[in-house]
Amino acid sequence: MAGPNHNEQHNNSNLLRVYSYYRFLLATLLCAMYVTGLGDEILGASQPQLFLYGSASYALLNFATLLLFGRQGFNPRTVQIFAALLLDIFAITLLMNASGGIQSGLAFLLVVCVAAGSLFVSGQLALLLAASASVCVIVSSASGLLNQASSSNTVFQAGLLGILLFVTALIFQLLTRRLHTAQQEARQKTRSASQLQQLNEHIVRRMRTGIVVIDKDDTIRLINDAALQLLGGHPVSGTLAAGHSIQLAPTLHNQLKHWRDAPWLRTMPFKERNASREVQANFTTLEEGEDGKVQTLIFLEDTRTLAQHAQQIKQASLGRLTGSIAHEIRNPLGAISHASQLLEEDPKLGAQSRMIQIIKKQSDRVNQIIENVMQLSRQQTPNLKKLELNSWLKGFIRDYCEGRKQDITIHLDDAPRCRVLFDPSHLTQILSNLLDNGIRYSHQQTGEYWAELRPSIDAVSGHPYLDVFDRGPGVRGSEQNSIFEPFFTTSHEGSGLGLYVCRELCELNFATLNYLPTGKANGDSSGCFHIGFAHPNSLLPGEQ
Repeated sequence: MAGPNHNEQHNNSNLLRVYSYYRFLLATLLCAMYVTGLGDEILGASQPQLFLYGSASYALLNFATLLLFGRQGFNPRTVQIFAALLLDIFAITLLMNASGGIQSGLAFLLVVCVAAGSLFVSGQLALLLAASASVCVIVSSASGLLNQASSSNTVFQAGLLGILLFVTALIFQLLTRRLHTAQQEARQKTRSASQLQQLNEHIVRRMRTGIVVIDKDDTIRLINDAALQLLGGHPVSGTLAAGHSIQLAPTLHNQLKHWRDAPWLRTMPFKERNASREVQANFTTLEEGEDGKVQTLIFLEDTRTLAQHAQQIKQASLGRLTGSIAHEIRNPLGAISHASQLLEEDPKLGAQSRMIQIIKKQSDRVNQIIENVMQLSRQQTPNLKKLELNSWLKGFIRDYCEGRKQDITIHLDDAPRCRVLFDPSHLTQILSNLLDNGIRYSHQQTGEYWAELRPSIDAVSGHPYLDVFDRGPGVRGSEQNSIFEPFFTTSHEGSGLGLYVCRELCELNFATLNYLPTGKANGDSSGCFHIGFAHPNSLLPGEQ
């Protein structure tokens, strides 16, 4: 980044370049006019030889100064500039004397010299130039008066010219100071605008919402990290500027076409081929881009974030629902269960005891349903923590197997070191439910209490995930879309809320829960439950 005085030095260099060419052209023009006789009545009228040699020498010195300043990039030291200005004053005074004094009009060229000096040097040096020019003019006029070469009016004209030179110096000094102040304000505004632009780029880059800007040719002009991740690409270290010629992903391009055809319709969520998450795209038109062409702004949101907002609304409704359930159902249910226990104590029932057992069993089942629904409605904002997944799973398996009567076998595959963002209590509840189901179905199928956990990291998106396997019969294809719906169950003993509660807890923690078929042969319905975790750096950016 350039220094704070870079623009000011650049402007001074341009002005000095112009003035250096002016000095050389002025001296050359005066010498050429004298040689060709165009100004023989004025130029060199008093001392022709002095004017000829003086103008020629002045032109050569100016040419040498021009070469010197050019080699220095027209950024010489102040002493060199001051010396060149003094040379101009003395040379113009000499040519003025050779042309008959102040009446020749050459003395007014000193005004240009003093004005230029006020631009290139400041303070006392500028006033010193004005004083030097005034002294030269007055001394020249006084010497002409003593030699009776001029009248007394020339001294008065020299005095007025001296005053004009000082006024010029003061005016240009004031203008120069104001120009410098304006330049400083402009630099400050430029610096503030640059900082604001960097801040905006940083905000766009760190936003969880994906941002994509495309031109009329559907070429990406700007895209942030979140958008790349949502579309299945790899994150970059900043936004991409114009000129990279990156095209839209195919599915998103189709969404854009549908929006242009019917902008009043809401587009459906979609998932790119290499992406692991569903994305909701929203489109809006920017008026004009930098090149005057219409651009389109695309917002990409993870549907899990949208689902969390819906979950909050759902929780409020379930809270009111469970309050009514607890009041309207639990009390009568408790009375029924208590009555069945009293009947069971009666020794005269005989064969009716089987009916009482059925009443108790179904009462317990209904009570479990109520417990599950109330547990779901009581879920609060998750206490997200960064967990070392492998080490945490080892502790969880140890606690899960402790105190159980069955000989349970749970395999834990070695996986790359990965961290996940999750509420530990929620993850414990989810895995306990999945392992309970898996171990039960494994025992029914093979007679062995068996399950397996396979943590890993997605190679494309970098998101960690966990697969839960069992040796059960699996889920038939016709039921795979229904197992996460509330009150859907294939077991006579289940409530149909376990997997529903697990998925809801995953959504609260910005994760996904799906059933992935793994069977290779036709009719093989085996599979695993797949938990896709959020990226550990996407939700808590302040932690490292």
